[in-house]
Amino acid sequence: MFRSFFTVGTLTLVSRVVGFVRDKLIALHLGSGAMADVWVAAFQLPNLFRRVFGEGAFNAAFVPMYSRRLEEQGPAKADLFARRTLSTMCVILVSCFALCFVFMEPIVRVTNFGFAADGRLEPAVKASRITVGYLVFICLVAGLSGILNSRKVFAAPAIAYVVLNLVFVAGLVLVVPKTGEPLLVLSWSVVVAGVLQLAVVAVSCWRRGVDLRPMLPHFDDDMKRLALLMGPGLVSAGVQQLNLLVGGAVASLQVGGKTGINFADRINQLPLGLIGMAASVVLLPEITRSLRGGDEAAAKRSLSQGLELSLFLCLPATVAMLVIPREIMYAIFEGGKFAGDAAIEAGWILAAFATGTPAYILAKVLQPGYFAREDTKTPMRFTIATAVVNMLLVYPLFLWLGPVGCALATSVAGWVNVLLLWFGLRGAGFMGLSPGFTGRALRLLLAATVMGLLVWLLARYGQGILMTEGRFTKRFGAMGLLCSLGLAAYLAAVVGLRVYSIRELRKRFRRTKAG
Repeated sequence: MFRSFFTVGTLTLVSRVVGFVRDKLIALHLGSGAMADVWVAAFQLPNLFRRVFGEGAFNAAFVPMYSRRLEEQGPAKADLFARRTLSTMCVILVSCFALCFVFMEPIVRVTNFGFAADGRLEPAVKASRITVGYLVFICLVAGLSGILNSRKVFAAPAIAYVVLNLVFVAGLVLVVPKTGEPLLVLSWSVVVAGVLQLAVVAVSCWRRGVDLRPMLPHFDDDMKRLALLMGPGLVSAGVQQLNLLVGGAVASLQVGGKTGINFADRINQLPLGLIGMAASVVLLPEITRSLRGGDEAAAKRSLSQGLELSLFLCLPATVAMLVIPREIMYAIFEGGKFAGDAAIEAGWILAAFATGTPAYILAKVLQPGYFAREDTKTPMRFTIATAVVNMLLVYPLFLWLGPVGCALATSVAGWVNVLLLWFGLRGAGFMGLSPGFTGRALRLLLAATVMGLLVWLLARYGQGILMTEGRFTKRFGAMGLLCSLGLAAYLAAVVGLRVYSIRELRKRFRRTKAG
């Protein structure tokens, strides 16, 4: 599990690094104004479908069912189930694409109600009609990734997301200078990336002998069972995305609000993607296999180890985003059409997001405890409660703090979700922490605090470099050095506080390299 966790995490890191290059180029070409808001709006719809139909509800229902057939009936029966599922999914996705294409104007108008007042609506509709084609490809990518993950193949699905960012970078570097149309190039890059991502996972499945021949959709008992399991997941994922849409719609009332939230969330998504998504992807099949083998103790142990590992990795990132958020955003994004004031504003948004970063990572770790037992209804109820909290808070906090308030509402809702998931698992008798967990968690928090104090002091000392206009290379180099020193301080504090010994850390990283 540890090797698989870091395989996904390492490749996700590569994707995020390339993603930073992408975001830097977007900031240079589009800045933080109206056209940047239009791009964020155009990309939010295919992302919504990816999270609802792909990574969210579909995988939560499909992976346990496919894994069970793989364990009990063999690859042939499992692949037959996958073929029926993907064929049905493809028909649904094409239908959704057609409806969205036809009704794109009212969709964009409702989800970005601030656009109609200042001319952002029409270009957002045009760009969205191009990008919406991505939803068909990326949801199929998620389905094939579920097959590969069930077979303990994690590299190819993670590489697929690297491809997305590589296509963006290629378009921005090679095509935009010739066309002078960054919005159009970005929109078509989404579709091209979707085709290439699907090719990556399809080839990986083919190399491993997975039968992917299409067939006529047939709604048999398996499909009914999958639909029943997906139903609560669809509601849960849909409500989560409604949260984001509500926050984005409120932020659209301020020009540049959606862009600031988008860039801040891109930094916030680094630990979420590296840790939270990796934990979720690895833990779901791991816990499922343990439960299918009748070893509930091993399933609980995997969940506890996932929690501890996630805290070990996420706490330093969270503290860094809390103590130097303006410096991070300024060092990375300032330049071109993205002004220093916009970078500082995005920094405050990042700090608001960071207050909820551990919550969203821990939620990704806790949810497989439900999904592996084919319980999708309980997380659905928790998500609805979380959404209600977010919707009640987002507009009042926006009136008080602007876009920062939208991010803060999201963070508060995230902690509500974690508490509900935690106590739900405890009530079901499935939340068994390993001996000494609480003590190690507190010492990890103390180690991260020590690191945060050092990073804050160094940032104050080097502010003349970190926040100077037009010196991206020096700023980025200084930020890299600062992060490296912070990481070294954190690991030293972890060893000094006896959370882990040097021998334990070396052993784990050797295992990572082996994977």
